[in-house]
Amino acid sequence: MAHTAAGKLQGYPEDGYWYEAAYVYGITNGINAVADGLRIPLDFSNEPARKPLVQLVEPEAASEGVREIYKDIMAFYQVERVPNLFKVLAHDEGYLRDYWGAVRFVFEDRHLDRLTKEAVALAASLAAKSDYGTDLHLREVRRLGLSEKGILEVIQVVQLFSCYTKIADGLQLAPDFTELLHTSK
Repeated sequence: MAHTAAGKLQGYPEDGYWYEAAYVYGITNGINAVADGLRIPLDFSNEPARKPLVQLVEPEAASEGVREIYKDIMAFYQVERVPNLFKVLAHDEGYLRDYWGAVRFVFEDRHLDRLTKEAVALAASLAAKSDYGTDLHLREVRRLGLSEKGILEVIQVVQLFSCYTKIADGLQLAPDFTELLHTSK
């Protein structure tokens, strides 16, 4: 209930905004866990390639069905090659199709636009210290038009809340949001 209450306190009465942000955060953490856990090479960085723990399925070795999914992925991200995460998932065409469908669904414009969702994903990736996610979503926010000042703002928000969270954890503070919600009525 906190996301609904928090949104209403900020003047956003519809739950859709908060559900979308939560879905973006969740699917981003899934991407990051798999990509960093399997040491999948970064897609858009100039850093030396990591050696993946699972072989990537390159387009020339992929089935026709996987190549069709790859085409959709490349069109969505407006890139000339498939992001490496999806090349790992392509070992199971059905899973790739379903997972890609979920990623695409979550990141399409609805209550929140694609740039806002990518900024949330970048923040989640930074907070998780995910090399792969930061690389992917930093490229996307830049492609979608976020300025360097806007990127710095995302970084500052992550830094600020990471700091507050660590202080609260260190002091073992109990959440007081429920009390705030009840006193604001």
